[in-house]
Amino acid sequence: MEQELLRILRSLKSPRHLLQAHAQLLARGLAASPRLLPALVSAALSAAPASPSPARHAAAAAILRAAGAAASTVAHNTLIERLAGRGGGGSGSAKDALAAYAAMRAAGVPPNGFTFTFLLRACKSLRRLPPCRCVHGQIVRCGFGTDVVVQNALLNVYHECGDPEDVGAAWEVFDGMPDRDVVSWNSIVGVYMSSGDAAGAMELFEAMPERNVVSWNTVVAGFTRAGDMVSARSVFDRMPIRDAISWNLMISGYATSGDVEAARSLFDEMDQKDVVSWTAMVSAYAKIGDIDSAKVLFDLMPVKNLVSWNAMITAYNHNSRYDEALRTFQQIMIEGRFMPDEATLVSVVSACAQLGSAEYCNWVSSYISKSNTHITVALGNALIDMFAKCGDVGRARSIFDRMKTRCIIAWTTMISGFAYNGQTREALLMYNEMCREGVQLDDTVFIAALAACAHGGLLQEGWSIFKKMVEHYGIVPRMEHYGCMVDLLGRAGMLQEAVQFIESMPLKPGAIIWVTLLSSCIAHGNAELTEYVSTKIVEIEPFNSSYQVLVSNCSALEGRWGSVLDARKTMRDWGIEKTPGSSLIQVGSEVHEFLAKDTRHQKRKQIYETLDGLIAIIRHSEHTPWISYCSTL
Repeated sequence: MEQELLRILRSLKSPRHLLQAHAQLLARGLAASPRLLPALVSAALSAAPASPSPARHAAAAAILRAAGAAASTVAHNTLIERLAGRGGGGSGSAKDALAAYAAMRAAGVPPNGFTFTFLLRACKSLRRLPPCRCVHGQIVRCGFGTDVVVQNALLNVYHECGDPEDVGAAWEVFDGMPDRDVVSWNSIVGVYMSSGDAAGAMELFEAMPERNVVSWNTVVAGFTRAGDMVSARSVFDRMPIRDAISWNLMISGYATSGDVEAARSLFDEMDQKDVVSWTAMVSAYAKIGDIDSAKVLFDLMPVKNLVSWNAMITAYNHNSRYDEALRTFQQIMIEGRFMPDEATLVSVVSACAQLGSAEYCNWVSSYISKSNTHITVALGNALIDMFAKCGDVGRARSIFDRMKTRCIIAWTTMISGFAYNGQTREALLMYNEMCREGVQLDDTVFIAALAACAHGGLLQEGWSIFKKMVEHYGIVPRMEHYGCMVDLLGRAGMLQEAVQFIESMPLKPGAIIWVTLLSSCIAHGNAELTEYVSTKIVEIEPFNSSYQVLVSNCSALEGRWGSVLDARKTMRDWGIEKTPGSSLIQVGSEVHEFLAKDTRHQKRKQIYETLDGLIAIIRHSEHTPWISYCSTL
């Protein structure tokens, strides 16, 4: 009979059925059955998934209260485990787990070791030491101070919830353990490694009575995180047995440190490569800008997972090949084996933002909407940036307003979005709203606000924000803040004041500061200051091709051909070549990139034939001054 009731309890789908089942158990005197009660509690937590979690938790707690002291420890643990979550639950559920334990003790039900491991998991979610100490007290009081599994969990939680550099609490637990297993030793070695005490970790490691592969991997992981690949390799070479994690730690460590050759050497040595190994090498090549090698490896992967696809999309993004990032996303969708996650969508949205393609923006936005994707903080920030850069600041504001949780990046992106689209007053209104809501401002948001003032020519507002940043918030201005102020003064025509501002800066002005002023000097026709500022730029960065060309063009505008020749000669003598600019154009659903005298495009023959035809038409028109310009394309 119990077996049949268990089957029924496991198939319950609605709160109404749950109440009926509970009533039946009460009527038959089985409400506290050691086998049926845990199943009933589990059913209460799982029935009606659409119902809010608090309602399901309350139903489970009510069932336990009805059972009273007759309820088993396992039944209470079922609720506590669910409330504690799997390590990433919210603080609300974690607090409820502690409350459920208090109710359990009030009912006279004794805990076991599992009870405390679940409670320690809840403490880990809270990230606070006081709850850890309370649970520690209960562990000792209830006689689990010598339980090695509970003590191992306690050791880790003390480290997770305390100061990352303070190993004192974790060490006290370890030092007080009458019995230690290899997990205990691995945990304390990991604690010392995480705190930055590699010497202390190695001393403990060498003192271990026994080691397993996790012990070795813990040390290797610590050294790779610290960027000490020499020590990591030394430990790796000593390992009697290595698993895939050992190899992957080393490959990822070398990749992070930029030593792709060493990473590839280990990768080639591996007998059993897994998807992590392949993905790590793809990311390694992408990091140094070798996208072709990354793509070759990606195509050779015997098995791909979503992380692999995300790595390839991110690789294209980081190397400004945004159209290929979007094509890779389209390939994921065509194959249909994986559902894009937050990381995928953030990368794709960022690619759309960089391309500024309204069609792609609409496409990605439509997919997110139709798939009912939850708008996380990171995805919301990326969408705001995308819509703003595509000129749809209204939809950017709509996303911002819909976000339940906003970080400072969301505010900063929205302010920049308004400014980017010429709505400088709206940008300042957003900044003022941010101040009213008590958001903790950082130096980046002030760059956005000052840039908005510069774009809108709002001199007084700009000065006010700059002074407030320094005097009220105590933020030390960076070069970017000074650059915004120089731009603001220059656009207002206060060129002499801008020069005085630059020369009074506590920081040594970089070339970019003077370049910012140069455009204002040209716009306001101040030839004397243009020459002075140009000289400053060349003095600071004589080998920057972009600055040399800029100064040369300024000299040409003013008819100073001697200076133009000098700049060109300097570039030739020092072998300085200008990085070619590029243009993007969208045709249908594809974005094409062109350089000057480009020969890479698949349809280059047709393009140049069309261009030659246009030039021929222009030659026979009245607009002859354009001929020489078109001939250079």
